[in-house]
Amino acid sequence: MNERQLAIIALNLIIELIPKKIISLTEYFGSAENIFTADKKEIKNIAGIADETAENIKKSADFKAAEREAKLAEENGIKIITYLDDDYPEPLKSIVDYPPVIYMKGNYDKQDKYSVSVVGSRHPTNYGRLVTSKFCKYFAENNITTISGLASGIDTQTHVSTLENGGKTIAVLGNGLLDYYPKENKKLQNEIYQKGAVISEFPLHQRPDKINFPRRNRIVAALSKATLVTEAALKSGSLITADLAAEYGKDVFAVPGPLYAKYSEGPNSLIKNGAFVALKPEDISEQSFSMFDFMADMRKQRNKKKEKKLSDNKDGLKVLKIIKSSFNGVSLDEISAAAEIPVADLSSVLLELELDGFIKEMPGQTYINV
Repeated sequence: MNERQLAIIALNLIIELIPKKIISLTEYFGSAENIFTADKKEIKNIAGIADETAENIKKSADFKAAEREAKLAEENGIKIITYLDDDYPEPLKSIVDYPPVIYMKGNYDKQDKYSVSVVGSRHPTNYGRLVTSKFCKYFAENNITTISGLASGIDTQTHVSTLENGGKTIAVLGNGLLDYYPKENKKLQNEIYQKGAVISEFPLHQRPDKINFPRRNRIVAALSKATLVTEAALKSGSLITADLAAEYGKDVFAVPGPLYAKYSEGPNSLIKNGAFVALKPEDISEQSFSMFDFMADMRKQRNKKKEKKLSDNKDGLKVLKIIKSSFNGVSLDEISAAAEIPVADLSSVLLELELDGFIKEMPGQTYINV
């Protein structure tokens, strides 16, 4: 880890330095390293930097705390990613108060741009659980990543239903990755590591605090292409997430519910104020994703997996290369001659390639790439 990364981590460890202040400081001094070599009086010239904060910055100038944090993260298989790193999630860079540092266990990749944040009440009804489960099943089966906050209730239902249906889910925490909250979700958090990602902007042992959750919500909203509220009270963190999503130019969806049900007041209010009505999960995928791009990306992902599977099959690779080289298709005899494989042996190779979806047999025993 280089000096610039350690400097950014050191700033993030100073609890009173919220992202906007860190961003202001780095912009003023030109880099995170320059902040620590600056005069204390000059640091205090930045709006919102108190004397105590400036003192804490100077105390952190040796980066020892940052080095300990980096070591602890490495020991626990956690990546610390700064906003200057290549693997920093691109969607976060579009918000003004982007987190300078994120801690991540698991994997975030380009395919996660096709994602929906699903949020709602900590005390959902059976209706809310059922709706969330049905929507997340569809998302999982269609390679759409779900994002939520690992809280009790709808958040938990989102992560569980996605995993149960073989999908990918991302949890964004309002505490450090080594401080499990809620305690009952410790096992679930560890399962998410294996098949998705758990993300936080807070230091590893940061305890949960009510002021942390609106900050978490902005990351949930920023990472996703669309936000879905399935069930929530009128005044809730879920509506904060929805408001942030709208502010970021993301699509906001809400599942309508009974007029006099407490946890339908939030979604119904969102719909009244312009949110899209979500009667089925297809309403979200059709509205928020370019299906042409989405399906093209899906094909690329499937082909990569198939080609990896094919990598040990030398005859299969040779035959596939021959077929790919011709736009109009290649006959059985032409393939046999070019690959130097007898027709009797070639049939099984061609059958395997067709079953795996690489080629298709056309009339006259001609084969094309698909």
